[in-house]
Amino acid sequence: MRTNNRVDLSSLDQAATFAVLLLHGLYAHADELKPIAEMLTKQFGKAIFIMQPTCRTGLKSLLQSIDQQAARMLQWIELELIRCHKNPISFPIIIIGYSQGGVLACTLGRLYKSQLNILGIITLNAPLMGTPLLERTGKDMQKFISDGAAGLQLIDYPLVRIKWISMVAAWVYTLARLSWAPVNGLKDIAPNSRCLKGIYTFLQDNVDIPCLLIGTYQNDLLSLFNTDIKTTKDHESIAQLNDAYALFISGKKGAKHDTLIPLASQLWKEENVHTPIPLDTKNLDHIYLPIVGSNHPPIKRKIYKGLLHARNLIAIDPNLFVNHCETVLYAHSIQADLIQYIKGLVQNAGKVVKK
Repeated sequence: MRTNNRVDLSSLDQAATFAVLLLHGLYAHADELKPIAEMLTKQFGKAIFIMQPTCRTGLKSLLQSIDQQAARMLQWIELELIRCHKNPISFPIIIIGYSQGGVLACTLGRLYKSQLNILGIITLNAPLMGTPLLERTGKDMQKFISDGAAGLQLIDYPLVRIKWISMVAAWVYTLARLSWAPVNGLKDIAPNSRCLKGIYTFLQDNVDIPCLLIGTYQNDLLSLFNTDIKTTKDHESIAQLNDAYALFISGKKGAKHDTLIPLASQLWKEENVHTPIPLDTKNLDHIYLPIVGSNHPPIKRKIYKGLLHARNLIAIDPNLFVNHCETVLYAHSIQADLIQYIKGLVQNAGKVVKK
C-alpha cells in the first residue's frame, strides 16, 4: 500500500520537503551527477534535499551485484534521512540514475517501494536491456578493427594502440561471462542477466511509480572529431566506420547508440528491422515516445539526438576523447526537461511548486 506522498512546496525558504537521490554510473565518483545536482539546487532551493551516496563508488559498483548495491543503498538512504530528521517511509524521494545507476534506480523501485516513498524514477542512458558490448569476443573486436580501419585512421587513432586495447577489452568481456569472476555489478548489466529480467518485470508490471526513460544517440563519429574529409573515399571510410561501430556496440547493423549503450536498451524497447524505434522527422532535438499499455502509470520515454554517453569512446579506448560533443549529464535541454518533469511529479503528489 502506498504511503502518503503529498508534498508541500509552498515556499522555497522552508526546510526540504522532498529529496532527489542521484545515482552515478559504473566505477564512478559520488558526485558524477554534480551538474544535475547544481541545476536542481538552483531551481528548487531549500525545498529540495540532494542525496549523492558514497556507498557504491569506484570498485564497489563493479564488484557488488545490483541487488547488493540496492540493499546497501536502502540502508544509506534510511540513515541519511533519519540524520536529517526525516521519516524514510513517508518522506518523498525522486530517484535519478545514470547508466548503471539507472538500473539500480529501477531495482530500488522493484525491491523497496514499500519501504521508500518513491515519487518517480528517471533513468539517463541506462542499459535497461543490457550492454551488448559485454557479449563481444576477440573475433568481434578484430572484425571491427578490420572494417573500421580506414575510418579510424581518418580520426587520427593509431591502429597499433587499438590492437593492444582490443586484447585488454577481450579480457574484460570474458570476465563478464565467467561465473567465478567477482564482477557482479558488470555481469548484471549484460543482456539477459537475472537482474535485467527483474527490471523487465518491474517496468512491465509497475502501476505505482511514474518513470521517465531518457535515451540519447549519436551515430556519426565524424562529427565528434576535427577531421577534414575531402574525397569520396574518405566519406566512404567514415560511413564504414560508423556502420562497424554501431554493429560492435549493439550487435545490430544500423542501430542507434550513444557510443556505448544502444538506444533500444536505454528506452527498454525492442528494436528490429520490422519495428524500428520511431525517430523525429522534423529535425527536432528530441521526441517523446509514450509507452504502450493500458495498465501502466505515466511511464514515458524520451529521445535526444546528438548527445553522448560520455566524452570518451570507452568501447574503443577509454583514453580516446572526442573533440566535439555534449554529454547527457551536461546538456541544458535535458536539465530543463528534468526540472519540468520533477515539478510535475511533486505537483501531482501535492501542492504546486513555486519558483
